[in-house]
Amino acid sequence: MAIPKSLRFIDKLRAECLIKKHLEAGTGKYEYPNQTGDFVYKDGTGYHLIRDCFGHYETGKVSM
Repeated sequence: MAIPKSLRFIDKLRAECLIKKHLEAGTGKYEYPNQTGDFVYKDGTGYHLIRDCFGHYETGKVSM
């Protein structure tokens, strides 16, 4: 389970683009089957998550 160090709001379109990019690259995945739970991905600065919070998206760096 990814534990966020901090969270900030992110635009829905930006969140969806990041999710698509990291799914295609194989550098991210959802925590649970059927695309549910937080989306966790790795980039050059570490692990991050994208969370759908009732229609609003949040993102932040996580500790694993």
